[in-house]
Amino acid sequence: MLLKNRLPNQRDNDTLINFIHYPSAMKIKHAPHFLFVFSALAALPLLLSACAEPDDGVIVEIAPPADEVEVSPTINNPASEIWRSGYWSIGKEGGFVWIPGKIIPRPAPTAVWASARWVHHTYGWSFEQGHWQ
Repeated sequence: MLLKNRLPNQRDNDTLINFIHYPSAMKIKHAPHFLFVFSALAALPLLLSACAEPDDGVIVEIAPPADEVEVSPTINNPASEIWRSGYWSIGKEGGFVWIPGKIIPRPAPTAVWASARWVHHTYGWSFEQGHWQ
């Protein structure tokens, strides 16, 4: 967008915005086009969220295997670290791969970890990543 300071008797059809003497007296040319583009861009996130697949987009037709049994180690400082349990993920070859649990740093003493999980839907299973709450 070009911004130019113009006198009232000067015209430039290629300029979208002309200042008339003072910047506070700004005149917008082609406002309907500008408003249409702005409205379309503003609505884009809503349209994409309505069409998006559940969460991380990983959908499989068969259920993941049962979780493996893990023994969590002793946490030395629970206010600064937690045990993130293991979970099943999808490997590069397309099968399920077990991601072992590990100790991870806690971002705040009151932060709570929501574990990764698989959610059953009528069309298959979707994966939800673990995250802090």
